[in-house]
Amino acid sequence: MQSGGGFAYTPNGTLKITFLEECLSVIHERKQHHYFCCKMCPLENFRKKKSSNACKGHLLQKFVKECWSKCGCNKGCGNRIIQQGISVKLQVFLTPEGKGWGLRTLEDLPRGAFVCEYVGEIVTSTELFERNMQSAGRKHTYTVLLDANWSSKGVLKDDDEALFLDATVYGNVARFINHRCSDATLVSIPVEVETPDHHYYHVALFTTRNVAAMEELTWDYGIGFDDLDHPVKPFHCLCGSQLCCGSNRKVQA
Repeated sequence: MQSGGGFAYTPNGTLKITFLEECLSVIHERKQHHYFCCKMCPLENFRKKKSSNACKGHLLQKFVKECWSKCGCNKGCGNRIIQQGISVKLQVFLTPEGKGWGLRTLEDLPRGAFVCEYVGEIVTSTELFERNMQSAGRKHTYTVLLDANWSSKGVLKDDDEALFLDATVYGNVARFINHRCSDATLVSIPVEVETPDHHYYHVALFTTRNVAAMEELTWDYGIGFDDLDHPVKPFHCLCGSQLCCGSNRKVQA
């Protein structure tokens, strides 16, 4: 099921093109009505102190709702795509452009195909800040902000902290997917399985177009390269896309 009703998947297990295009338009266009601004933004208060900074806004993403144990269906249900795990052949490889490790597909993938889920530990902004302080200058962090539906009534409380998926220590092959500022081959879509609580959801990665075998898989991390206060620090980008936003960014320890 997709936000607002209706099935998000086709009988072949790919995302319906209309739903995929709606998700991509939100990410690519980033118009004002695509954003929600918090009155008391947990992200602006992640340093354990009250912040006078106004919320910079959070994208209103469309959710997929998959079947679960109370639906009465089995594991082979066509609305349990991400629960079936990785079914495509993937390979971690050393990129020739100096980006370090990357991930590529060993088979042709159709548009809207599920590739993998971004797996990590769920941590609060306070826990993430402490981890970043302890590991400053020693290793990369791989984190995703879980803010896809902060606009829903009752999701955020005044004392809530932002939640992140941290794949630095515990993760899967998704941690090797490199960032690309534009024309990325993958898009992240929030998926509900166990609970309707939009605080917690799965981050599923689907292809944005047909992807050829041996082609690198890339993903727009959604990082603001000019936002130095964000818990996920910007980096020197080597994506090579025509609309690269961080190629002039110097890496800071």
